[in-house]
Amino acid sequence: MVRSTGYRRGSFGVNNARRVLIRAFLTGALFVSYGLLANEAEAAKVESVHVSVAVTEGEIPPSVEKRIRASIESIGSRVLVGKEDSLFQLSPSAYDRVLADIVNRVVVGYVVSDMNVSYGPSTTIAVTLQPVGRIIQSVDTEIEYGNLSPEAAHLVQEDLAGTEERMAALLTGLPVDSVGWAESVSQSAGRDYLASVLPEFQASFDVESGEHTKVRIYLLPQGEIVRSSVLTFRETTIPRVLMYRAAEKTESLLRGLEGLPVAFVRRHSGEIASRMKEELQDDPFIKRYEIEVQTEFLAGADSELKVDALTDHWYIHTEAWLDAGRDGNKTTAIDGILGHYVGKSDLLFGEARLYPGPMDWNVYAGWAHRFGKTYLLGYKYDMVEDSSHIFGRKAFGDRWAVRYERDLREKENEYGLSYRIHNYMTLEYVYNDEDGKWLRLIANL
Repeated sequence: MVRSTGYRRGSFGVNNARRVLIRAFLTGALFVSYGLLANEAEAAKVESVHVSVAVTEGEIPPSVEKRIRASIESIGSRVLVGKEDSLFQLSPSAYDRVLADIVNRVVVGYVVSDMNVSYGPSTTIAVTLQPVGRIIQSVDTEIEYGNLSPEAAHLVQEDLAGTEERMAALLTGLPVDSVGWAESVSQSAGRDYLASVLPEFQASFDVESGEHTKVRIYLLPQGEIVRSSVLTFRETTIPRVLMYRAAEKTESLLRGLEGLPVAFVRRHSGEIASRMKEELQDDPFIKRYEIEVQTEFLAGADSELKVDALTDHWYIHTEAWLDAGRDGNKTTAIDGILGHYVGKSDLLFGEARLYPGPMDWNVYAGWAHRFGKTYLLGYKYDMVEDSSHIFGRKAFGDRWAVRYERDLREKENEYGLSYRIHNYMTLEYVYNDEDGKWLRLIANL
């Protein structure tokens, strides 16, 4: 019994020892695993670097601050990202000095006055910079307009108002030595600004740095260019020859738009139309007789200023024509109309037509009514030949028109298809029941 019991004690002791060893092994493995996990957690890698920049004196332009911040972030990323943060946390002051030394070499015109780095997966670097050397006190900006006419340059100047102040704000207060390094910044910021206010031009910059820095901006038109600009009379109630001087002067100003980008001219079309209207209204004849002038500017490679010159009550029209391919004695004529508006659409008029060789006359009195801006219908009586006529005219745009006239006594019809060549000349194809067809060249006087 005693042996037996003793054996059983011995057996129990062996089993117990085994349990103790197993428990010790598991505990040790747990501690080892925990230690490995703890070391792995403590050895986290730097994933990103964020930088803030301040200066000890004055203010730093936003574009330059952005450039400096990007440069320091680039330095921080190369030195820190991908490495274990514990490596830097063991001796932070030493790595701070290394970073400060690199920044001093890269950021020209400044030295690091203070640096505070918080190492971790998302590392932050707070840098305080002190300007060194001479400081830019003033900025003089000149804009070169190239071969632009005074009229075109005036339009460009309006878009560039505030450019001098913008360049001064960008550069004033920077160390002179930093301008060479930051020149691309000023050019980039300047180009971005000009692109927002003057997108139809390409700008290049020339910066002469110093305490009094000079900036020259050169403008180069881009895109489709205006090749020609003309003035077209669309509707007039007075002889166009009386407005010839005003039209020539205004058209001379229009030619000053040639060489500008079409997109720029189109963007300023309303302003151009108003400017040309002022020029026309300033003419002594137009001003004296209080002629109402309306303008519409159509921008394009071949730009056009359309002009209406109207009086409140009177209508005066003169023209001369020469027929080619027509038989008879009435192949040349001078025609004049004097009318008075009754309301806005009805016109009472008298008309005289002279045929020079042999001398002959037609004198009419009549009435006409305008339907909208394109259609005219009327009646006139020939006091010389004692005959009545009805007539109509339909315009298609500003250049094409058709007309119809019927002599009620002779029961003859006449048709005309006309094309206005320019302000003072029109070509018409005419067909008459009696005389056949011919071409008529009309001088719009």
